[in-house]
Amino acid sequence: MRVLHPFRDARRARVDAGFLDPRYPAWRKQAGLPPAEHPGVDLNLQGTSGNGDYGYPVVAVAMGRVVHVGSHRVWGNIVLIEHPTLAQLLGLPYLATQYAHLAFVAVEEGDVVLAGEAIGSVGRGDPRAPFLAHLHFEVRRKPLPPDYWPGMNRKAIEEGYLDPVAFLATQAESEHRYWFPAGTLYSPKGRWTTQKAVVVNLSKLDLAQVRLNEPVSL
Repeated sequence: MRVLHPFRDARRARVDAGFLDPRYPAWRKQAGLPPAEHPGVDLNLQGTSGNGDYGYPVVAVAMGRVVHVGSHRVWGNIVLIEHPTLAQLLGLPYLATQYAHLAFVAVEEGDVVLAGEAIGSVGRGDPRAPFLAHLHFEVRRKPLPPDYWPGMNRKAIEEGYLDPVAFLATQAESEHRYWFPAGTLYSPKGRWTTQKAVVVNLSKLDLAQVRLNEPVSL
């Protein structure tokens, strides 16, 4: 299953606030906000400052279905994507990624997206009280409301979220390979469906390579 970084060029990504970052509660207090733990990561581009990366493309990290698109107080524009195929592959009961503070949104609820497909761009959050431009990115392992904020509840974060940096470090890959739990092949002679795993390699866009776990004749 292909997993990518939410920035098109992962080499340029900079983490300004990490998952459960010990500095985060104090930073919020200094900014006049209630102290809280951090359930995701805040991402910017290396070599930028202020709002220098405003509008930079944000992509889906894995194939999934867009289950929520909306504008929320503080969060600004949010996209929430569920990844049932990847969850199955990793042996998890649930997996979703949330992208927040987006300036623009390029998907709609119900859309199915592939890894690397643009879903929006880096923004500043709620225009009534905007932050400096950054992407707030979460990896969730249990269903939660799109704009859920756990506050100082560290246990809720440990139970409901994964560290995005660690998740990407162990799962991200550059090859255009997609794993499906089942699939259908089409040819001029008809179609063939399998309920066993299928791997599709799209590294060459003019030649899709498919690996099956059982023989097929079309």
